[in-house]
Amino acid sequence: MNGPYPAGKSDMKIFKEDGLKAKLIAAKKMCIADGGYAGSDHIHECSTTNIHDSRPARRFKARVLKRHEKFNGVTKNFHSVDCRFRHSIDKFKSFFEAICVICQYQIETDKPLYDVLVEDVLQEDE
Repeated sequence: MNGPYPAGKSDMKIFKEDGLKAKLIAAKKMCIADGGYAGSDHIHECSTTNIHDSRPARRFKARVLKRHEKFNGVTKNFHSVDCRFRHSIDKFKSFFEAICVICQYQIETDKPLYDVLVEDVLQEDE
């Protein structure tokens, strides 16, 4: 989680200017990103689907992005994230972090999301 940010601020701007890129660099980690990051100057921090990917790599990246969207959908089950929040930005941050913790707990205990690394993702087509 990184933010919150006002509506309309682009993901790319948040990534570059608000510390997310720096956090990845400091952690020596790489993220899987959607096509909005393709061809950008973030090739050392973001992996996007490209023509050099093997079929299993493309499948893996697609499953990772779908899993992330599924998590976003789970947070929207709280309904208060899909309407106007009428309190301070600090309260919203605490509120959203609590929602994410609850969702993470549900995933770890009784409502797991699907695994991104499954056998058919690893196999090349014959």
